[in-house]
Amino acid sequence: MTLPHVAQLSRPSPIGGATESRATPPSWLRRVAIANDYVRIPYANGSSFASQFLYRALEQNGHEVTIVGPEERGANGPAVGAMPPRHLCLASVPLRTHPGVHLALPSRGPLRALGAANFDVFLAQTCSALLKAGVWLRQAHQVPLVAVNTVHLPSVYNVVLPDWLNERAWVHELFRERIVPWVERTTAETYNRGDGLVVLSPGLKRYWEQRGVEVPIHVIPRAIEKRIFDGRGGADPFDERTVRGSRLLVVCRHVREKNMEQLLSIFARDILPGHRDVTLTLVGDGPDHDTFVRHAAALGLADRVFFAGERPLAEMPRWYAHADVFVYTSLSETYGQVIGEALHAGLPVVAFADQMGVSGQVTNGVDGYLVDPGSDERDGGLAFGSRVLQLLGDRASRARMGALARDNALRRSDPDACVARYYDAFESARLHRDAQREGRFPRAASSATLASWTALHGVSFALGLLRPPVQLNRAKAQTPAWDL
Repeated sequence: MTLPHVAQLSRPSPIGGATESRATPPSWLRRVAIANDYVRIPYANGSSFASQFLYRALEQNGHEVTIVGPEERGANGPAVGAMPPRHLCLASVPLRTHPGVHLALPSRGPLRALGAANFDVFLAQTCSALLKAGVWLRQAHQVPLVAVNTVHLPSVYNVVLPDWLNERAWVHELFRERIVPWVERTTAETYNRGDGLVVLSPGLKRYWEQRGVEVPIHVIPRAIEKRIFDGRGGADPFDERTVRGSRLLVVCRHVREKNMEQLLSIFARDILPGHRDVTLTLVGDGPDHDTFVRHAAALGLADRVFFAGERPLAEMPRWYAHADVFVYTSLSETYGQVIGEALHAGLPVVAFADQMGVSGQVTNGVDGYLVDPGSDERDGGLAFGSRVLQLLGDRASRARMGALARDNALRRSDPDACVARYYDAFESARLHRDAQREGRFPRAASSATLASWTALHGVSFALGLLRPPVQLNRAKAQTPAWDL
């Protein structure tokens, strides 16, 4: 069927080569919409890579999958990503502080196209008010809605704050005590207007249950793309100055929430003095990249810390293969795709225990170490550094943990199991929709949903004016195509 306002190209090739998925598709499921914050992906981010995986897997199983997201307006950021073969773009405004990022808005033509597409299910893998598109479709057209939680609200609010506000204690108190609890309540209410919520770890299931989510919650870890990560690595990509000695690796977006300044401080204070030939390589880019570079220089780490920039996803197996230990201090991960990739590559991990995505992947003492960050940053850093030094000094333990890491990751991130779990979530959502079909939402609610969608992205647009534009993916690393 040709969808109005929906671009269509050729069908993508199968994931994992010629191997067929073992997941059994529901007989009623034909047309699937996946809402994603990017239609053309400008830089590496785990939620979009997860959307790409599902797009390919569901298309392979015979479904018609449409990516729903914001249109690009003007030359706002690097157009390095490819458009998906089937997509429906909504009107948008650019987020000034993040070139390449756009905020979708409701408008008559695209909404009419959404309603006419006759989707069997709407999967909202978004951290923005684009989720409201699924709520509106649920209210106006009774399309089952499954949301995916991709952001930990208390950990990410400071991303929008300029430095002069981020440095003020009263601002953080205001967010923690007032704004974040309000956003959590309204987000839970929005999830409850759908038919199911997907979270990526058991800890987040408890988190949202405690905040009032009543729709069925499904724990579905992300899959690892076998066509990329089942290879043997390749040529050594590290800086030639790291040839002698041990290599620590961290891969992430360079934003405050990833806690990279603390990692750099731990490296300088608690790791380097105990292992003089160790280096730390940071792969990634983001709004706070220059801040991290300056912090490393201030710590006197110019010849010990290397910033590799953002690299193409297809290149990442080489980085994992030639590292000794993966280190991670972020406490904001709903999942932490890079943790799964490192474990899949057989790389032991030392990370802070976050009781969320990272803790759901690393088994302490088995395939890595989870360190209690504690209430005192100094004590947490000392414990973190001690575990890193322990692994660097014990090649046999690294090899043993690496083998277990790969085995555990293969079981947890199996693509077929991931798709099967989503099919279960879709079946559950359809049953939930049928049970709630009559009288659940007043007709006026759909208009209120569109109004709140517009208001939320209006506020986000205004907040984007507080910080100056930053460089993202300055190396223009190619993101994976939707059809790989």
